[in-house]
Amino acid sequence: MRLVIEMTEEERKKLEILILYHKRKYYDGEPEISDAEYDSLEDRLRNIDPDNPVLFIVGTPAGGNVSHDPPMLSCQKAKAIDKVVSWADDHPLMMGYKVDGISLKVVYKKGKLIQSATRGSGTLGDDVTLNVMKIDSIPKTIPVQERVEVRGELYMKISEFNRINALLLDDEKYSNPRNLAAGTVKQKDVRGMEGRELHLMVFDLLGWEEDATMEQKAQILQSWGFEASDFLKIDEPTLENIEQSFKDVEDARNTLDFEIDGVVYKYDEAAHRAEAGATEHHPRWQIALKFESKGKSTLLKGITWQVGRTSVLTPVAELEPVEVAGAVISRATMHNADFLIDLEAQPGDYVYVERSGEVIPKIISVTTKNTTGNVKLPEKCPSCGSDTRRSGVNLLCTGDKCRDKDIQQIGHWIAITGIDGLGGKSLEKLYDTGKVKHYSDLYALQEKELVDLLGKNGEKIFASIEGTRELPFPLFLAGLGIESLGKAMGKKLASYFKGLEELKNATISKLTSFDGISDITAQNIKNGITDETLYENLFKNGVKIVYEKPKEAAEDALKVYITGKVEGHSKDDLIKLVENKGMIWSSSISRNLDFLVTGKNAGQSKLENAEQLGIKTINWEEFKSKYLG
Repeated sequence: MRLVIEMTEEERKKLEILILYHKRKYYDGEPEISDAEYDSLEDRLRNIDPDNPVLFIVGTPAGGNVSHDPPMLSCQKAKAIDKVVSWADDHPLMMGYKVDGISLKVVYKKGKLIQSATRGSGTLGDDVTLNVMKIDSIPKTIPVQERVEVRGELYMKISEFNRINALLLDDEKYSNPRNLAAGTVKQKDVRGMEGRELHLMVFDLLGWEEDATMEQKAQILQSWGFEASDFLKIDEPTLENIEQSFKDVEDARNTLDFEIDGVVYKYDEAAHRAEAGATEHHPRWQIALKFESKGKSTLLKGITWQVGRTSVLTPVAELEPVEVAGAVISRATMHNADFLIDLEAQPGDYVYVERSGEVIPKIISVTTKNTTGNVKLPEKCPSCGSDTRRSGVNLLCTGDKCRDKDIQQIGHWIAITGIDGLGGKSLEKLYDTGKVKHYSDLYALQEKELVDLLGKNGEKIFASIEGTRELPFPLFLAGLGIESLGKAMGKKLASYFKGLEELKNATISKLTSFDGISDITAQNIKNGITDETLYENLFKNGVKIVYEKPKEAAEDALKVYITGKVEGHSKDDLIKLVENKGMIWSSSISRNLDFLVTGKNAGQSKLENAEQLGIKTINWEEFKSKYLG
């Protein structure tokens, strides 16, 4: 007889994450628990949910690679609408979005998700099963017993991208949703998936009724809970019909909450697809028509590596100057090591450059390949000579003391606190003379020292430094350079915690109760705040934190009562949130109450009482959006 154990939904999710985390550690050769301890975790989950997909995943094979059979090929491209018409050859077509995302396959067996992998080289991809298991929008079970494979584009919504970027420090922000999606799904710690929402736009289904039309495939995928990219059947692919369908999507492009760079046309009928076949590069039965781009191709002269304050090395393309959208571009970020490898770009190749939002230059593709061999990443840090190591999509400097990293950390403090006049060259001079090795050293400088080193401008710099000796709590927190703790996060924490000591004593579970703080972000904040070496010398050199006084409620302040459970918040949390906004927390329901706010499982008697007294009732999400945002 099987023992049934009661467990809440939240506890079950935490157990799933724990199992996935230790499974990853095992396959990476870094086990943290014994096999028996791991088995006991699976037994606990099996007892409460014997059909849970986490129990059936194949896991990460040695090396983390998955072969693709058939290969995940590229898509041939048309440069003009008439090319699409001639290619169509009067075959009925399905049209779909060309989503700017990460190509992904998801494999199901006996109705359960067992494996997922990125496209990679087309024949071999990276196993990302453990991370995909935590993407809520991807079905973990489907109503079919055969082994089937779903292929699509993994993407992040533009709104989600903007939300996450707002929580990151300036030098940690991602340039576009595609890179953030890739960085999220390829990270090694499955716990980092928490708090980041990804989606899959599927474009093909293998192993299910091979004579099915693309329209039928899209319909069955949608019935299983997937989001299908194909959405329009074109029975007569005339020039007029193709042109109109393309224009309709192009006109609607800016209203979509995901990035697309064109559309894809496919032969709808299976017989036509089989007859067309494929090359080693692409299927002949589909073709992409991209939106007109304002970019240009230019020579990649070299790649330099910049060391950031969090030890991440960023590749930067040194380009033959080219005018793009009214600006001359000679350098462009290549984002991270993974992006560079996927792009397969090396000095001597020609690359296509665009300006994102007509502001930030970015490299889209290699247009002419003049080099051979694999992309090589630097084995040594270009600044300090320490070994480098891969971490997810990034390449890291392993050195404890690194000139470029230290200068970036000091520069970050200067930017956050608003110290004027101390630019890159001056900061490098202060660092190289040994005067400033850490941002706390700025407050030990004498005016004469600055004038002697930097000339007359030293007087202004000294005055600006002195003006930052008293710092508001949010700026102080953001200036420390703790990963993921930027201005927005600093404000959020400072609005809740009364001071640094209270924040230091906060538990991980308390930190994760805030919107936008995952387990990993919480751990980064906890580790940083408890590392007093970050700020002890600031206090010794006279820096003080200025705390805001709690807002006093005005006579006409809103009076609020909250009933029911608000996920992630205790009663004390809610009182603090309400009072920090200058509202009055009411201890009971009475006629002078302005709002009764309802959480989950709100008390029926309180709702009836409020109705009898004529008190307005709103739910927690509406209250939060209107009055706490």
